[in-house]
Amino acid sequence: MEKHKLAACGIDCNECGHYILAMEHNLKPAECLVEYFRCGGWIEENDGAEAVLKKVPLCKGCWSDFVTCDANGCVLRPCCIEKKVNHCGECVDFPCKDYKKFVDDAEHHENAKEHLLSLRTGI
Repeated sequence: MEKHKLAACGIDCNECGHYILAMEHNLKPAECLVEYFRCGGWIEENDGAEAVLKKVPLCKGCWSDFVTCDANGCVLRPCCIEKKVNHCGECVDFPCKDYKKFVDDAEHHENAKEHLLSLRTGI
């Protein structure tokens, strides 16, 4: 796996279950996503890691040709492309209303915001 891949939103791809599964395609990381897939209705109650591997969206990182978030209506990546920035943290409008909504949508997105803030301040 690559040393560090950062999505437009600030998520470290190496911390993302979808990315890890796409790159490694093994049961260990799939086990971590079983409950998430059950709650989403993507696998049955009695299904396990094998079912996750069959259903997992292929994602090889935000800047590849195979991106999971685009299918979910990500507005941050297209905005970064339009503004010609590597991630939201390089944008003069950061954090914009779309980014604030992204952070509010999931608790783990706060980590993504922290990644970007540390890059902005050089920490």
